[in-house]
Amino acid sequence: MDSAAVLNQPDGFVTHEKIKQMKKRSFIIGLAGLSLGLLDSCKSDQIGYLSENIRYNVENLQVNQGAVVYTDAIVANGSTTPLTVNLLAVRNKETGELSTEFSKEHEISTYLAEITWRDTTLDLLNAKIGKAKYPPMMLNATGGRVGFTQATQFVTPGQYTIDVEVSNVAGQKKFKNILDFNVIGAKKEDILFKSCTSSDYGAESNFLPYTDYEIVVEHKAEGENKIVYQWEDKNGKPFNPKKGEVIKRGDRPTFKNWSPYYPEEVTDTGLVYRYPDVSGLVYPIMNGTYVGTEFWSGDPISYYRIVGTATTLGRNLNPVSTIKFYRSGTYTVRFRFLTITHS
Repeated sequence: MDSAAVLNQPDGFVTHEKIKQMKKRSFIIGLAGLSLGLLDSCKSDQIGYLSENIRYNVENLQVNQGAVVYTDAIVANGSTTPLTVNLLAVRNKETGELSTEFSKEHEISTYLAEITWRDTTLDLLNAKIGKAKYPPMMLNATGGRVGFTQATQFVTPGQYTIDVEVSNVAGQKKFKNILDFNVIGAKKEDILFKSCTSSDYGAESNFLPYTDYEIVVEHKAEGENKIVYQWEDKNGKPFNPKKGEVIKRGDRPTFKNWSPYYPEEVTDTGLVYRYPDVSGLVYPIMNGTYVGTEFWSGDPISYYRIVGTATTLGRNLNPVSTIKFYRSGTYTVRFRFLTITHS
């Protein structure tokens, strides 16, 4: 059939050329359908997604010893949740050495109720304090939240990092150095207030500021739980409480009022206050105390007097301090008068 004949055919007539075009179009559509089918097949086999970029939302977590600190949950970064996170290792960031300190459990005290001025015996105190064992660090397997407990007071300060394994329905992956944290050495005690005056011997009069003194606190973690107060002249010679050279000041509190759980021990070099095991809590633990009919609240302010007959100044010395203690063990608090000599 010539071209003129084809042009003269009715519109409904199908030529050989049209048949070829229709076959070609059907083949292309078939390929497209096959591709879509293959893609759908792949999609149905892939379950979930686990990102390569899972992380925590903090660059270098600061952890003060003895304080409670938490991170947020791990950042999924598009991964299918829930995520399960397992701790693989805690390492010293500088040396790379494994650290086992963070998994060792320690007994920590916790408040069960508020401690008040009425709780002046061990039985009353212990009824309001709970004991439990915690490791310094815990990781929640669901979501990966990391928490640091009061037991960090028992670990070595320094820079650390952790490795974890993260898994979900899509599989599992390991992440090294995913969280860096810095354990900051905490204070063992805090001198919140200090002051001293001199006054006339034998009378509550003529008070004058005395500023030439210092307070030095020593701590021995391995010692028994006690706090020793000592008062020394410029040469380090102690004033003798047993001989009456150190006394309380009338109607004002001494440390004994804030620490009533054991008898005050009077020695020839100082005053000794044993205290209960309240590891993880601040001591003194009471929030107030009565001296006679007067109520003293807040921080544990303590007043003492070095009698004038024991000093070359010939006047009373009246040291005042407010000190809080954060660790267990033995503390020695030395008040040294820098221009005074024991008479």
